[in-house]
Amino acid sequence: MSNFIGLIDNELRKIFVQKSFIISLIILFIFIIVLGRWDYVEKESGKAKVENWRSELKIENKKIEEVLAEQNQSDLPAYAKEQKETYEINKYRLEHNISPIQQHTVLDFMKKGAVVTNFIGILLIYFASNMMSKEHQWKTINFLLVKPSTRRMIYYAKFISLAILYFVFSFAIIIYSFIIGSALNGLSFSTQPILQYVNNHVVEQGILPSLLNDYLINLLPYLFFVAVAYFLSTILKTSSISLLISIILLATSDVIGTLLRTKDWSKFLPFMHTDLTVYTNGINIENGMRIEFSITILVIYILFFLVFAGEIFKKKDV
Repeated sequence: MSNFIGLIDNELRKIFVQKSFIISLIILFIFIIVLGRWDYVEKESGKAKVENWRSELKIENKKIEEVLAEQNQSDLPAYAKEQKETYEINKYRLEHNISPIQQHTVLDFMKKGAVVTNFIGILLIYFASNMMSKEHQWKTINFLLVKPSTRRMIYYAKFISLAILYFVFSFAIIIYSFIIGSALNGLSFSTQPILQYVNNHVVEQGILPSLLNDYLINLLPYLFFVAVAYFLSTILKTSSISLLISIILLATSDVIGTLLRTKDWSKFLPFMHTDLTVYTNGINIENGMRIEFSITILVIYILFFLVFAGEIFKKKDV
């Protein structure tokens, strides 16, 4: 076990000294700065809305009532369901005097910064595509194989280091968001409760559980795409093709899932489960799937790609 942990530590050290890793951290910081600029503009423009939010919500709800009155309440289309959710949340805000205007505190900005985690998938795919192919290109794979470690240990240590890299990038985003949020809003940690429409009821969620969910919700879907990139990189010994295919799958997975959603067998495809945020409001998608099923499907496909490529790597000449 200590040898395996040493391999993971070695892989992480190799990643951390790469220029691409430093550039990745800089890119994430730039995204947070841009986000901070938008937050500042939103803060300034929102000052005029603070006193009028109740009347604005009442006007919005009245318009929604007119839309919903024209719909069949027993079978609402997707747009009408979104409108009903907005209506119920607005109604809850009015009844409990919870303003929709952001307070612009450190925690608020850290929650907003979670959107930058959407770029982590691309960064991880890049590292996964290069991790094995570069070993072959630089002939360092031969050096690894003379060490007292099995090929399986080397192979899986590399993948686990990629999973850890997700947390490293997420932690960097949290730190960046804290720094920029503090610079913009001061060290104020007060925040409004997060409202969600779950099972036809509005519920309040604390900011910390909401933050944890926002930063971890993409972990498993991204590990699936990383497994695909790592699989292709191992099989083909080239980074360009694995990077291209994996990025295309990442960019089109939602489209593929939408096109195949009406098929009964589609729920067994990974592309139907690469957006776990559909479950955050407690709403199941059309074919009745639940988040536990989506997680199971993703884990099965991740293990399939890892084990399949791992066995080939074990037997392949290097």
